[in-house]
Amino acid sequence: MMHFMIEKTQQNWQLPILASSKYALDPQKSTWRRHDVPDDGFSGCLLIKDDNHRLEEWLAYHWLVLPLKFLVVTLDPTGTTSPKSILQLWNNSDMGMNIVFWNDVDIGHWIDSESDEKHQHRARQKKFIAACQRYHKERNRTWAAIIDPDEYITYNLIGDNEDSSDEFDLTPLEYNDTVYKDNMLESRKGLNFFMDRNVTILDYIHKHKNKDPWKSESCHLMPRLFFSAVESSYTNLSQRICENHGFSVTSFNTLRYFNHARKGAFGYNYYGKVIIDLSRIVESEIHDDMESIHRPLEEKCTYPLKPYKLGILRVHHYLGSWEQYSVRVDVRKTKEVYNEKRFVDDGIDLQLQHWLEKFIEKVGVTKAKKLLEKAGVVEKRESRIIDTVDYIKVEPPFDYVHNTYYTDDGNTEETGEEHYYSTSGSESSDTN
Repeated sequence: MMHFMIEKTQQNWQLPILASSKYALDPQKSTWRRHDVPDDGFSGCLLIKDDNHRLEEWLAYHWLVLPLKFLVVTLDPTGTTSPKSILQLWNNSDMGMNIVFWNDVDIGHWIDSESDEKHQHRARQKKFIAACQRYHKERNRTWAAIIDPDEYITYNLIGDNEDSSDEFDLTPLEYNDTVYKDNMLESRKGLNFFMDRNVTILDYIHKHKNKDPWKSESCHLMPRLFFSAVESSYTNLSQRICENHGFSVTSFNTLRYFNHARKGAFGYNYYGKVIIDLSRIVESEIHDDMESIHRPLEEKCTYPLKPYKLGILRVHHYLGSWEQYSVRVDVRKTKEVYNEKRFVDDGIDLQLQHWLEKFIEKVGVTKAKKLLEKAGVVEKRESRIIDTVDYIKVEPPFDYVHNTYYTDDGNTEETGEEHYYSTSGSESSDTN
């Protein structure tokens, strides 16, 4: 069982207010002090499959802006690389993070060999997200982010290219309430104030905890915004910024790609992602057979479509380069799919352009280089982890029955999810 963690608890942490957008830094100095580590922070649940090239950027960014403090990472063993060395580095670097690394055996996940690759992946996702929520809740943690290694949470600042017609047929009724709409739009008008002052997202939530949406939503849905692989003159600006501190812009998707899909459109952006206040969740509401990772709590999370203009937070979703995209073996990740997405260009958003400078300002150049040494470095090995002697296989229950379901058009769909018979002989199912 590969398992490690480290506990750090300190107080009073706030990002520095930077007076200049140029952030001229002295490589030998930083504002980082050991007592800056917060005693509270976001929790996270992260499933990894050949994402090491994304992981350090993801950790540094969310440590800075959430701040991310408690993280559970699970490895998809159908990949070829492990994030263990990166996670150990962060755990041992006095960043105040508590990172736990799990494998299938830690969550009791077994693989249905009769399911296809897509459904095997979805089954592992659901099992892990449920186990991760329970783990954080048992430790009395509050807000937890459930996102992927290619996704980044930020304030949903009002932009000049928003779609005003992003209403969906399945949008939950509460998002169409006039009072709710007015309150969300009014809240968005003040977000620049907090962004400009580097107020962490958790501090923002605490400051507004007695107002909607935080007061009424223990499961908060964030619309997503897809970023393609288009490179523009803004990439050149980021390159100069990175080079000033000995980094390459090609190592960071958030500093390399700024062209995005149409804000508010379903195409390319698709369903939103959530953060959950686990202190307001009853453990019986957490189920392994959740409807979707976009809706991990059926009782508390709404259908995962929220009008973009009503989002206080949003999630940036990065396609990345072809090398990054194709390193993960996935039947859905074809060259044709990549080419369809790579040139999407319905606007430019520079909101995340300066996060690395703020991170360096906080921890210093030397520490930043150490923590981001493998950012953007694509690794690929021959053997899948699941095929090595290190992988511990979990056997399926003796009464498991694989099921084939029929879709509305009459085609079959093998869910690869669990289906049991009770001891009384009657059929019971935990499928969606």
